[in-house]
Amino acid sequence: MKRVCVLPGDGIGPEVVSAALDVMGSMDIPLSFEEAVVGMQSFESNGVYITKEILTMASESDAILFGALTTPKRRDYVSPLLLLRWNLELYASVRPAKCLNPSFCLVPLDIVIVRENTEGLYGALERETENNTVITERTISESACKRIIDFAFDYASKNNRRKVTCVHKANVLRTSDEMFKKLFFGTAVNYAFYNKIRSDDVLVDAAAMYMCTEPERFDVIVTLNLYGDILSDEAGGLIGGLGFCPSANIGAKNALFEPVHGSAPDIAGKDQANPAGCILSAAMMLDHLGMPDKAGIIRDSVQECFSDRGNWTKDVGGPCGTAEFTERLKTIIAEKYASQ
Repeated sequence: MKRVCVLPGDGIGPEVVSAALDVMGSMDIPLSFEEAVVGMQSFESNGVYITKEILTMASESDAILFGALTTPKRRDYVSPLLLLRWNLELYASVRPAKCLNPSFCLVPLDIVIVRENTEGLYGALERETENNTVITERTISESACKRIIDFAFDYASKNNRRKVTCVHKANVLRTSDEMFKKLFFGTAVNYAFYNKIRSDDVLVDAAAMYMCTEPERFDVIVTLNLYGDILSDEAGGLIGGLGFCPSANIGAKNALFEPVHGSAPDIAGKDQANPAGCILSAAMMLDHLGMPDKAGIIRDSVQECFSDRGNWTKDVGGPCGTAEFTERLKTIIAEKYASQ
């Protein structure tokens, strides 16, 4: 039986993770779950936000299901999530954004953003100089660029996506982003010939606009770390909010699955969180663990649940809190099982 390390974290993290576990529990999925504490509670108990023991436990698991983190206002803070990404070399962030109901979406978006996850400004060194100036050094390597580009085209091929768009800022960053762009088109040639996958490139500022005005031009986007983080949050806003956005962080040996949203401490414990992003992250985890049929049932059931306004969560003006939405989703899943 495969082992899942469960790290609920802070704020609404425990609530949405509990909903995802409840959904999977209703489906008799053959997984064992080991829960551990990270984030603020870990700091209060251990003086660190994630212990070495938890890092080891996560590395030895078959997958990690993560909730959310509250970021303290400390200059020496290092996010447990970033530590997991770096220590486990989770180089590919995969963030689907699909409109589940046009009534609460701004545009009918259906895209996947593949983001390089280990370099760029998120691992940058900053130093202060004279005259109140801070210098930030960004690292972009050819090996990391090639790795994420290969991943994006492979993902498109395996998931019946027919186009990959390279998003960059090579008109300004003429060495680093230009390298990324050139490597992209070097790979695109092979996939165009063998897999019939189209390709193009767009500047990141234009991509932000086109997601609002011409969403149909995108299918899979591959981009660097900061650009991918910003664009995926924009995508969430366009489909109804970050509560609808799942994600996967994939490496050669390990994988972590989490909703895109933060810890939302203002609604923590109030049964107001939308658990869809975490539940859909669990579906991505099941795909990764070789259970695509069960993952498909979850995705189809979430789509069906949001087709009825009476099942909408509170973040889009519906009546359902976290627990009630989860129960209604479980009813739909049970009906799908019964009809098989």
